[in-house]
Amino acid sequence: MSNMTFTQNPDIITNILETLLITDLIAMTRTCYVFRQIGKQVVHRRFTQIIGPFTKNMLDSFVSALRCSACLITGSAARTMITGDIQEAIRDLNLIVPHETFHMLENFLMETMGYSKITDTCHPAMVSVVNHFGRYASKSCWITLACPKAHMHVLHLILHAPTTADMVYLTTGGVTCFYPQWMHQQISIHSHTGDLVPWDDKLGCAGEFHSNLKVESGMGFLQGPCGNRCPTLWHHVSHKHLRQSVDWDMTNSVTRTFHDIDVEWRLNTYCSNEACRFYRRIMASNLETAGAANRADVKYIPQEIKCRRPRFSQLFQGVFYGVACYRPFLVPIPVIDGVKNATLNNLYVNYWVKQRDFNALTSTRQHLRHTFTSLPHSKYKLDGLYTVYFESPENHSTTNRLLVHMAHMSGMSTSIKGSVLVVKQALSTDLPVIDMDKDDMLLANTMLSCALHYGNV
Repeated sequence: MSNMTFTQNPDIITNILETLLITDLIAMTRTCYVFRQIGKQVVHRRFTQIIGPFTKNMLDSFVSALRCSACLITGSAARTMITGDIQEAIRDLNLIVPHETFHMLENFLMETMGYSKITDTCHPAMVSVVNHFGRYASKSCWITLACPKAHMHVLHLILHAPTTADMVYLTTGGVTCFYPQWMHQQISIHSHTGDLVPWDDKLGCAGEFHSNLKVESGMGFLQGPCGNRCPTLWHHVSHKHLRQSVDWDMTNSVTRTFHDIDVEWRLNTYCSNEACRFYRRIMASNLETAGAANRADVKYIPQEIKCRRPRFSQLFQGVFYGVACYRPFLVPIPVIDGVKNATLNNLYVNYWVKQRDFNALTSTRQHLRHTFTSLPHSKYKLDGLYTVYFESPENHSTTNRLLVHMAHMSGMSTSIKGSVLVVKQALSTDLPVIDMDKDDMLLANTMLSCALHYGNV
């Protein structure tokens, strides 16, 4: 069949496109005009078939409400949009909105759509990240609506999902899937949240049997090392290797959810794969600490960092201003496991300044650091970039006595809670992290004294 004859058969093209994963479907729409026009119809029809049963013939109004509230659709609806497998009816629609728009969308569901609120209690495994929750019913249709804690982004909820297959979400203009390799292999891995779901309970894909999805409790199915897929490794959403996004309507692009967002995540707090170098029995012999305070910590923690199993691949020297120290100290700072290049995001500063809890699955930390290129209120340019890491305010309420003393020496009474850590980057193109020495420490002292004097920290 010639290409001209083939493109003149829209029914054949439609049948082919309807069988494709959304990534392949969108790729096909970019090949020629005919595929683009038919592909748009197939995407719209797939979206309507998924969402339509919940909208009571008010699809346009419902879509408008989703856009106005910056809503994400997660769960089986988002997975179905990816696979196109609409053979089984979707039982409920799971919506996630920012903290600010929860009540707006809730009012729309109840007053405009006619849904009744059944409960406002979320699953116990999710209470640490959910601020408001509602489950709503109308005849045989069920909708859940949730928003994160006030200080959290909506992606905190997505990345706290019970399995990797639940770490997927849909907007009206695109869809994103975390761990796409496993999604394509129809494998779903339990997260720490999934481990909290009792065997006789259900949350997402945890505790449920799926005929077309294999749910694994750990990474043992790999029959080999986890590598960079180990569930204990931290990742940042700005890195694209563990997520896949595709857009079909740029007016509500799904990739916009990643713009200027600071969210880190890991799948679990331990690894049950015996072939992994981060297997929990190996890691159990290591020091579990978050934040240092005094001279004893400065003496003890570097030894633990040096003896840690497996060994850290890279260590850099920074300056530590302990909350109970009488002077600053040069200390080792590891680079987190699983990365090759040291950046401000992937330094393991938690040994010295507590920025997240032991059992955290997601974290936001960029607001807990400040980078200086020159001395505050001075034309003197520093010989590198000096970044100050602070402790999370909710993790420390003790005033840093060392910094209070430095502030008094500059004629101010400024106080900072918790310990402080300073690292240095070279002034080259890629701004590599470099070791600090005693001369750098003296410069950091001057920088902090100026910052305290002028209120820049």
